[in-house]
Amino acid sequence: MLKFSAYLSICDSIKDINHRYKVADKEVMVLDVVVKKHMEQEDFRVLDLILLSQIASQATLHNVMTQLISKKLLETEPSLNDGRVKFVRPTALALNRLAECDSAVMACAQIQPSP
Repeated sequence: MLKFSAYLSICDSIKDINHRYKVADKEVMVLDVVVKKHMEQEDFRVLDLILLSQIASQATLHNVMTQLISKKLLETEPSLNDGRVKFVRPTALALNRLAECDSAVMACAQIQPSP
């Protein structure tokens, strides 16, 4: 019988969190990028998001962004310098999701593997 590893435990925990927030895989990838840029205090434009070709096509990314905005996980803010530019920011709800994921990882890290 296989031992239940810490890796599988964290995967299940993260899947449960994502399920509660109703985010699909591509949405998670986009959220992770936006939140990371936010944590690094870097501006992240809608155009930057749309150009994440390693995740999906431009049309799909635009749809994902729209979905995340409707789920209140992302918001856009117009640039003060150029009205054509909008920045993408995580909402407090998105940061709560991140905090839950972080707590799940920390809890899993405290699990001692059995011999």
